[in-house]
Amino acid sequence: SVFEKEMDDRLQTIDDLSNQFILRRSTWALWIWEWMYFRKTQEGSDDERREAIRRKRWGDRPFKLPLLRELGNQHGKLKSVSEDFLAKEIHFEFSLVQPFNMAGLQADFEYVRPVHIRRAVFSSAVPTQVINIKGTGYSHGVDFPICGFEVPFGRG
Repeated sequence: SVFEKEMDDRLQTIDDLSNQFILRRSTWALWIWEWMYFRKTQEGSDDERREAIRRKRWGDRPFKLPLLRELGNQHGKLKSVSEDFLAKEIHFEFSLVQPFNMAGLQADFEYVRPVHIRRAVFSSAVPTQVINIKGTGYSHGVDFPICGFEVPFGRG
C-alpha cells in the first residue's frame, strides 16, 4: 500500500541520515566531517577521506596511555604498551593469536607522536615451550702426541 511504502521510505531516510553521524558509514556528509577537522574538502576516495579524518581525530587527542592502547588494539591483539624513558621509545607488545598491521600502526603512531618520543618499537610475545631431549651420551678421551717430544733436539 501507499502508506507502507511511505513508512519504508521514511525509515530508509532516517537510517541514511543516522549513518552520516558515524564516520565509517558516512557518504554524502563526509564534507561536513572534513569541514569540522580540516576546514576544507579533501581529495580522494571516500575511504581515503575517512582515513584522513580518523587520523586527524587521533592526532587531536592527548598522547597518553589510553590513546596508545586504542591505537594498538585497532591494529592487532595488543598485550601491553610501555614507555622506555631513557631510550625515549614506546614499546608495543602484540599477541601472535592474530596478525597485526605494523605499517598501519607505524603510520598512525607517527601522526600522533610528540617530538620528545624517538620511535615506536613493536614486538610479539612468543609462547615458550620446554623441549626435553633424552638419550645416551658417550665420550672418549684421546691423547695426541705433541710434535717434537719424540724427536731428539740435538744432532748427533
